[in-house]
Amino acid sequence: MHRFLTGVAALACLSTAACTSKNPASGTDGGITDAAAEACVEYESDADLTTPTVSFGSDIVPIMNFSCGIAGATCHGTPEVTAQQRPFLGLFDGGTDAGEIISGIVGVKSNEDPTMNVVTASDPANSFLMHKVDWDECTLTAQCAATKTQYTNCGQGMPYSSDQLDQPTRDKIRRWIAQGAKNN
Repeated sequence: MHRFLTGVAALACLSTAACTSKNPASGTDGGITDAAAEACVEYESDADLTTPTVSFGSDIVPIMNFSCGIAGATCHGTPEVTAQQRPFLGLFDGGTDAGEIISGIVGVKSNEDPTMNVVTASDPANSFLMHKVDWDECTLTAQCAATKTQYTNCGQGMPYSSDQLDQPTRDKIRRWIAQGAKNN
């Protein structure tokens, strides 16, 4: 069983620099309020992360294209977002080489919490991306504050300005990471 923390907080923008949260518990800057931070509780995923096999190209890229590229929005849908310290997660139309996306997120430090990779292959619990899509980044506020970056509150959950991804979709992302975050 893999342990995850979940809070009250949305995958389209992993940076508070350009986005604010739809989460009602977050402060005006997209951060988590004191009351919301207290509401963060542990979440245990009981999903089987070994089966079925998840394909990055056919299973994960479409999620990113729809949820992160948002029909041409600039949160993660253009390569230029890397200059704004946000990961590029593929063009909305799907016209991005999967290897380009993977090389920008797997084993790459998160700008919001540089103590953690955006994606740590085989380790969803230590992948900042999972905390963002599980809306439990509020549990990492102390880590983000200690890193002295502009992201002292770990930002908000993703997708930006949208409802949280449903559990089966989040588990598909979690399963891909647990299965080695491969370009398959």
